[in-house]
Amino acid sequence: MLWTKVVVEPPLSPRLTDVILWEFTSKSAGKLNTLILRKCRRVTNIGLRRVVDANPMIKKNDLCSYLSQLIVTGCTELVPEGIIACVETLTKNNHKLETLHINGAIDLSALSTYLPQEGAIDLEVCPKCDQVRIIPPCSRETCKREGRKAQECRGCWYCVPRCMECAVCLGPDTEVEEAACGGDVVCLACCQALPKCRFCNKPYCTSHSSLRQGNTTTDAAMFACQACDYRTGASASDPIVLD
Repeated sequence: MLWTKVVVEPPLSPRLTDVILWEFTSKSAGKLNTLILRKCRRVTNIGLRRVVDANPMIKKNDLCSYLSQLIVTGCTELVPEGIIACVETLTKNNHKLETLHINGAIDLSALSTYLPQEGAIDLEVCPKCDQVRIIPPCSRETCKREGRKAQECRGCWYCVPRCMECAVCLGPDTEVEEAACGGDVVCLACCQALPKCRFCNKPYCTSHSSLRQGNTTTDAAMFACQACDYRTGASASDPIVLD
């Protein structure tokens, strides 16, 4: 069904206002089930609440449809009270939100009570520093077998060293490589798989791929990291000249 999922991401995010958001979502005729807004800093609580109120539970042929995924990461104009009001509306009649992501919008771990399972909300209280932050699931097989709650490496990015690409915990014996994107590190497996700067041979993690200088659509590996681009002043397509 058309218009049941609305996604707005960069580079379109700065253009989205409450009015434009309503124009998009009203096309769903009250059947919106997924709303993803990333870094939409002009969207306010008034605009979000209007969308939520227009998409209550729909019952058709004995099947219930809800707005069940709400992702508003980086939407800095949203305030805690507004998010709570929207979530309370969406969780009436014992309904649970499947996904709620609010990182970069507000710090509010209490909203986890409205979600059906652990991990549905992107923010938790870190057991190591007691701060409300993202706690990524570790991708190491031995850690997975321990269960999420029992993992010794369970903690936020600040408390537990991790590969920026796959989030595996990095122990003292783990081989790591420095990434080209500003002090981050990646595990050896990810380093081998990621494209690298053609000058310094350092990898860029996927989340920072937009920082690559001079990469082309024909060859993703033909790029220079920011440091090398600034230092050499060379285009990624220029040949490397060895002295």
